[in-house]
Amino acid sequence: MMSNVLGIIIGVVVVISGLILLVTWWSSFVGVFKGILPVLLILVGAGALLYFISEIKSKLEMDKEEKTTPEQK
Repeated sequence: MMSNVLGIIIGVVVVISGLILLVTWWSSFVGVFKGILPVLLILVGAGALLYFISEIKSKLEMDKEEKTTPEQK
């Protein structure tokens, strides 16, 4: 029980500290965010492309496999 209360207190202190620092360093935060956002978008877009291309290849291979092997029921 005591560890849960201590965890809550620490969590509140960290959140308040984070908010104070965010307000204090807002211009720095915006600068870093502007620098990170394009890289993040490139990585997320590349990941989505790889995933969906892989899904298309997998579906084509499954369709090809179904056509070559007769179904056994």
